[in-house]
Amino acid sequence: MLFDTVVRYGQQHNPGYEAENEAPLTHPTQLFYKYEMHPDYLGSMNANNHKTAALLERGNWFKQWIPITLILLLATGLYVYQLGTESLWVDELISIHRAKHLEQVFNSTRPLYQIFLRVWMIVSSSDTWLRGLCVVFSIGTVFITYRLGRRLIGESTGLIAALIVALSPLFIHHAQEVRMYAPSTFFGVAGTLILTHALERPTTPLLLGWAALRFLAIITTPLNVALLLPDIVVFGWKYRNQPRVLFRFGVGLLLIGILWLPWVFPLVTKSAKFMGGVKVPGTSVPDLGGRTSPGVLDVIMQPGRFTAWPFGRANSNAIYWFYNAYSVMLTCLLGVVLFNKPRSAKLGWIAAWAFLPLVLFFSVSQVSRSLWVNRYLLLAAPYLFILLAAAGIGIWHRWRIGALVIALIYAIAVGGGLKRYYTVLDRENWRGLVETIATKEQPGDVIVWSIGQRIPVALNHYYYGSGTIEIKDVLPRSVRKNDQQAIEDWVSSLPSTQSRLWLVYVKSSKLFRSVVKEQFQIETREKPIDGIEIFLLKPRSADQISDE
Repeated sequence: MLFDTVVRYGQQHNPGYEAENEAPLTHPTQLFYKYEMHPDYLGSMNANNHKTAALLERGNWFKQWIPITLILLLATGLYVYQLGTESLWVDELISIHRAKHLEQVFNSTRPLYQIFLRVWMIVSSSDTWLRGLCVVFSIGTVFITYRLGRRLIGESTGLIAALIVALSPLFIHHAQEVRMYAPSTFFGVAGTLILTHALERPTTPLLLGWAALRFLAIITTPLNVALLLPDIVVFGWKYRNQPRVLFRFGVGLLLIGILWLPWVFPLVTKSAKFMGGVKVPGTSVPDLGGRTSPGVLDVIMQPGRFTAWPFGRANSNAIYWFYNAYSVMLTCLLGVVLFNKPRSAKLGWIAAWAFLPLVLFFSVSQVSRSLWVNRYLLLAAPYLFILLAAAGIGIWHRWRIGALVIALIYAIAVGGGLKRYYTVLDRENWRGLVETIATKEQPGDVIVWSIGQRIPVALNHYYYGSGTIEIKDVLPRSVRKNDQQAIEDWVSSLPSTQSRLWLVYVKSSKLFRSVVKEQFQIETREKPIDGIEIFLLKPRSADQISDE
């Protein structure tokens, strides 16, 4: 019956209904369906939603990058502050000399940094500019450490680890140094970051990228070959049941070896001389470098040296014991993060890169020359920083007061280390030595360089005068203290001049100075560097001529 009513209503002419439906729309519901549900409006609304989502995504992206950007700016400020205040020290001067003589690049064991430095020197040869190259690589290390920590542990861990790198006086020192250790650390951490991607997706491009960065790290500093040990352990264990993947990884190792082959023979010959042979484990006799084998105490103190105090024993006993306690605290934090359960596989990866190279260096140092030196161990530091950051985050979630106390102790330790670094001049003042000569020299002066260097690298870099330079061998220590005849013969062999003679000598004895006075008048004697003296000598024969 309802159906019949509807049909009949639809068939009948109803002027009132038609007029109602043809009249202008005024009811809110009618207006909603006209405008809000119109296809054109729906399309514009979807477009606006996409724009809003894009703006929110951009805002999140901006917020995500603010913390690491601030850390990078802080690192940049610390790395460039007082960059050219101190003189280049002898190892930096040697790096510059080698960069200027790249024809011997295949006889070098660390050629890559020398090539970079040679290109960098095209712009300027000032101390500040030359040190700026390592500043660039060091900033890169801060960022790569952040990316590695963020990828394997989390955002907060990556940020804290990057901050520890930025504030470390040891890293600041090498950022402000014309040496290869900053680029070496950068390439090492970058190669590890690529390998973490390959561990989850072992594609050929990723493995080739890892092999390329490991090769660059090794030809920057051969000690980076130690990173291959954790690489093999971690990758081999992860894919132990997948021979095809292991084969591709083995091809990467083979590629590293083939590319490195031109430098292997010079490395073997020079390393044999550098290491000085084998010694009996446990002996306390100093090696060729004057160091004894590291012990358990050195291992415990190393985290403190990496993060805050790499300067040796402090003059104050209170400061000394504070940093010892600080190092013990950091070692305990490492223990907490390593032995606390549950442990993630990725945390184990970081631990492998942190500790396996250190175990290798510690073992070698027991039977040969000690490699337990801060700059040699630097390649493992970023991974230790990630572990320390992870430990701090874990404690923060469980015991916030304890985490705040640890953060306060860390801040005090780092603050003291930074104050020590920026207020105490540690580098040899070769610039001042050469300036002493350059500001007082006269036409006809002769410079005699007798400090045990076959190449006067300081003069080559800092000296622009016209004086004649002569290199002379140093008398053996026992001879220059006791053998008067040998000293007299040595002094008599100095170049003859009617002007003056600048003698740069190493640790003169009282007997040596008395012999020199017999043949020369000593006008000035200065000690710009500990153990190095400058004598300004005038021949006595010239004095007699002037008197006549």
